[in-house]
Amino acid sequence: MSDFPPSPVPEPSPASPLSSLADPTSAPRVPEPVPVDPAVMALKRRQHGLIFLTVLIDLIGFGILIPVIQPIAEALGAPVWIATLLMGVYSLMQFIFSPILGRISDRVGRVPVLVISLWTSVAGYLIMSLAVSGKVPALTGLILLFSARIITGIGGASISTAQSYLSDITAPEKRAGVMGMIGAAFGLGFMIGPVLGGILSHFGGRAAPFLFAAGLSTINVLLMARRLPETLPPEKRGTSATSPSVFAVAQAQRGTPLPALLVANFLTICAFSTMTAAFVLFLKNHQAFHFNNMQVGACFGFIGIVGVIIQGGLIRKIAKNNNESRLALTGLGLMVAAMLWLPFTAPWLLLILNMWLVAAGNSLTSPCLNTLASRCGTLQTQGLTMGAMAGAGSLGRFFGALFAGPLLMLNHHDPAHYGRYAFITAAVLMACAIIPLRAADRR
Repeated sequence: MSDFPPSPVPEPSPASPLSSLADPTSAPRVPEPVPVDPAVMALKRRQHGLIFLTVLIDLIGFGILIPVIQPIAEALGAPVWIATLLMGVYSLMQFIFSPILGRISDRVGRVPVLVISLWTSVAGYLIMSLAVSGKVPALTGLILLFSARIITGIGGASISTAQSYLSDITAPEKRAGVMGMIGAAFGLGFMIGPVLGGILSHFGGRAAPFLFAAGLSTINVLLMARRLPETLPPEKRGTSATSPSVFAVAQAQRGTPLPALLVANFLTICAFSTMTAAFVLFLKNHQAFHFNNMQVGACFGFIGIVGVIIQGGLIRKIAKNNNESRLALTGLGLMVAAMLWLPFTAPWLLLILNMWLVAAGNSLTSPCLNTLASRCGTLQTQGLTMGAMAGAGSLGRFFGALFAGPLLMLNHHDPAHYGRYAFITAAVLMACAIIPLRAADRR
């Protein structure tokens, strides 16, 4: 609407019924479009690109480990439940430190937290390369491997800070698109990382994937430290006294959808983590597959491709008019069906179709849940809010990996039905996530 009232429209004369249309003052004024500063748009593109690249490189480093870390742990003498716990301890550290780093970033800025976290990840990958190099005894190697997973988990907790960075520079109605961009980075990381991990371990030995991940993280932190501008100037930094724990944030946000969204995120990622931890060993031990590391990596690469297509472009087109809740519910339904079906997907074609369903469901659910949560926080508490969301997801990943080991051991001597109990449990947990999501939608 114009800042000025429109000029009055004169009465048309009988001699010239259209004479009023010839008078330019007779029509209401149309507001001129607000000019967009090219420098501001260029800065935003650079910020989006650098955060995308940062998350992508971090997730490639994480994805490299997926097809190799459990088999390496078993080769060092660890039983199945220890091997899956090794996947989960990373997420336990993320659960503890995501809200802490989120609150710190609200107080000191986003970029310092991101830089320090990435250097922590570099140190963790280097310790892992030593643990699997064969230069230390097997028991020492396992201890070092667990220690390194703890260290990289602390460094990986900065993903929530990256989400907060994007929320700082994005209007609420456009956040589904940028959260989808983060999801696309996850998808690319899961597409490129496992494939690289399988290839590097096959041709370069056990330590090669970890050394490669350390190199990527070093490039990542150097790029960020030099080129990423801060989004939270000192005068806008928060001084919230709220505890950074997930439970304290949920308590402080009573009456908003956030507590229900935290529960939904926990259950969703717990289910997905149970499936993921079981899926690697399922592909290796089921009598229909017996995949090697390269083949396992290729399967995760396919899941990543689907994630990139949906979260990298499609989500921006279909997430509109506040329909994120419906999209998340659709994604949950797809994943429930896929996980129930997964134990019976022995033929190759059925396996590919099932992986597509899992990837599509996750690509709809994850960015929409984060978008809904981002609307519950203010600029000063965005890091705390997204940190709590990431922390709930990390706790879900820890328990998912924790559940997967014992569930796999229930029928680990039956190669025809390997992994069945883990996948059914994952489907039940995923179905339970629908309840809190519907509750959040009603608030």
